[in-house]
Amino acid sequence: MRSIILIGLTFFVLCTAAWAIEVVRYHPQPLNGIDPLAPITVKIALN
Repeated sequence: MRSIILIGLTFFVLCTAAWAIEVVRYHPQPLNGIDPLAPITVKIALN
């Protein structure tokens, strides 16, 4: 039981570290117009 918990915690820490590295290394390109750090805006067209 203890080994399963340790394996799960190790997996969680590795996934969290990989995610954090990806977030730090990510540089949005101005050409695609997608900025994940920008606030979400929704445009509604009323006819």
